[in-house]
Amino acid sequence: MDRKRAMISDLVEGDIIIPDSKCYFLVRKSSVRVGRNNQKYIDADLFDGVTNANCKVWEVVDDIEDIVKDGNVVKVLNGKVSSYQSNIQVVIIDAALVSQEEIESECGGLLPESGMSGAELKESWDAISAELDPEHKKIIEAFETSDHRIWELFKVIPAGKSMHHAGRRGLWEHSLNVAKLSGMIAAMYENKYPVNRSLVILASLIHDVGKIFEFQLNKTTAMVERYSDRGKLLGHIYMGATWVEKLLSRICPDDQGLKMELLHIMLSHHGEYEFGSPKKPKTMEALIVSMADNLDANLDAVNIGFNSEMDQNWTKTVFSLQRPFYKTGNDVETSFEEISKNEL
Repeated sequence: MDRKRAMISDLVEGDIIIPDSKCYFLVRKSSVRVGRNNQKYIDADLFDGVTNANCKVWEVVDDIEDIVKDGNVVKVLNGKVSSYQSNIQVVIIDAALVSQEEIESECGGLLPESGMSGAELKESWDAISAELDPEHKKIIEAFETSDHRIWELFKVIPAGKSMHHAGRRGLWEHSLNVAKLSGMIAAMYENKYPVNRSLVILASLIHDVGKIFEFQLNKTTAMVERYSDRGKLLGHIYMGATWVEKLLSRICPDDQGLKMELLHIMLSHHGEYEFGSPKKPKTMEALIVSMADNLDANLDAVNIGFNSEMDQNWTKTVFSLQRPFYKTGNDVETSFEEISKNEL
C-alpha cells in the first residue's frame, strides 16, 4: 500500500527524513540570513495544509536557495526533525521542487484547490461542450488543441489571487460554473426570447481566458504570485478578447457576425464600466453571461469569507461586495428583547 504524505503532526524530534518519508511542504516566508559565523542560512516557514513549522537550511549550497523559496512546493529528500522552543523544526539538507503532476498525485490539500478533481472537471467540460452547435464546437476544439500551453494553463491556474476561485483549477471550475448557470438561464428563455443558448455557453467557457496572461504564476505550483505588468496595464478582458479574435480569424474567418457577438460578450462580461468592463452588455446573450459570471464570482467570494476568520455568524467585510455576510443555519444569538419577553 502506498504510504501517505507525512504531516507535521506526524513528525517527532529525532526523525530522519528520506525521500520515502513523503515530506511535502509549501514554503512560506523564506529568507536568507547571515549567522554569527558569517555563514548564510535559510529561515523559512513550512506548511502542510493544516499546520506550520519552522525550517532551517544551515548549508546554503547548490540551488537550494531557489528551491526553498516563497510559494514553492518542495519535497524534503534529506533532513532531520529537531525542536526549537518546544516546537517542531525541520532541518533541510536537500530538497527538490515538486512537479505539477506530483502536486496532483501526492499533495492533495496542501494548496488551495477546486473541490473538483481534474478528471471531474474534464468530464463536465466535455459534457457541456457536446451541447454546442457544430460551428461553436469547432471553436472549443481549436481552443483545446491550437496552443497546448494555453489549454494546460487554463486547466490548472486559479481564477484570481484572492477574490474568488483562488485555488488550483479555479479558473476551469469558474468557467464551467458560468457555462452551466448561463446555459440554464438561456434554456429557460430561448423559446420566449431571441436567445442563442449555444453562443451563451461558448462565451461562458472562454470568457476569462485572458487571465492566463494577466497573472505572474509560480512555475511549479501555477498559483498566482502577483499580477503581471501587462495584466495591470491591459487587463484580462482586453487580452482575452484579442486572443480569441485571433483564434476566430483562423477557425471561422468569414463569420463576422459570430466574431462580433462573441467578442462583445467577452468585452462586456464584467457588466459595468466601474467593474472594468470596456462595454456594457447590449445583447441578451451578453447580459446572461455577465450576470452568471457576477453571481458565481460573488458566491465564491462570500464562501471564502465563511471559511475564513468570522465574527460569530458574520464574515469580515467581503472586499468585492463591500459588506459582511451572515451565515445562515448557525445558532442564533439571543437578543436582550427576547430575554425580556421570555421573562415576562
